[in-house]
Amino acid sequence: VLLRRRCPSSPPCIRSWIPWFGAAFQFGKAPLEFIEQARSKVMAVAACLLMGVWLGWLLARGKARRNLNIKLTPLFSFSVPAEAFYQNHGNLYSMMKAKMGPSNLHMFTGTLCEELQEHMAPLGTEGTGDLNDLVRHVMYPAVVNTLFGKGTCATSQSELKEFEEHFQKYDEDFEYASQMPECFLRNWSKSKKWLLKLFEKVVTDAERTNPSEATSKTLLQHLLDNLQGKHLGPNYGLLMLWASQANAVPVS
Repeated sequence: VLLRRRCPSSPPCIRSWIPWFGAAFQFGKAPLEFIEQARSKVMAVAACLLMGVWLGWLLARGKARRNLNIKLTPLFSFSVPAEAFYQNHGNLYSMMKAKMGPSNLHMFTGTLCEELQEHMAPLGTEGTGDLNDLVRHVMYPAVVNTLFGKGTCATSQSELKEFEEHFQKYDEDFEYASQMPECFLRNWSKSKKWLLKLFEKVVTDAERTNPSEATSKTLLQHLLDNLQGKHLGPNYGLLMLWASQANAVPVS
C-alpha cells in the first residue's frame, strides 16, 4: 500500500503496513467500526486494500453526499469480467428496453397473471405466515417461468425450497458481495455457485429450444441471441434473475 502511486483523481487511501492483505484483518474483525473510523478521517470518499482487492466507499451523508461529483466503478457480483460487461452493456440494454417497453409489455402480462394465479391458488383463503416468504414463494416461479420459459423453475416443493433458499441468501448479501472479496462471504459464494450451476442447464435448454421466430422467443433467448461471449450465458441469466426479483419481491 505504501508503494501505491497516487493519481490526482484517486480517493484518500486508508493505509496499512501489510502487503496484499491490507486492512483485511481490521475490516474482518469489525467492518462497521472500520468504516466509521474511515468516515471520521476522510469524510467523503475512501479506498483501501483488502486481500489484494482495492475497494472504495462513499462515506458522506446527507447534503455532502448529494454534492459529491464522482464516477463510481461497478463491482460485479455475477462473475462477469468488466471488459465483457461494458462490451455487452449497450446492446443488451437497448434490447431489454425494446422488449419490455410500453409497446411490448402487454406480451408478458397475460402469462404473468396466469402464473401468479396458479401459484396463489394452493394458498387457500385464510391462514397465517411470514409475508416475505409468501411473496417469494409466489413470485419466484411466476416471474422465472414468464421471463425464462415455462418449466424453467423447479416444480417439486423440495426443489423450489432449495432454489428459494439459495436465491434469498444471494440476494440478502448481494450488497456486501459487491464491496468485499468472496472469501469473506462463504455462504453467499456457495449460493452463487449453486445458482450459476442451475443456469448452465437453463441456458443449454434455452439454446436447444430457441425458435427462429422472434415473437416465440423468451426474454432469456433474446438475451442469448445478443450476447457476445456465449460462455457467459449462465452469468447473465443470473443477472437477469436478480434484476427481476431484487426489487419486485419487497415492493410486492
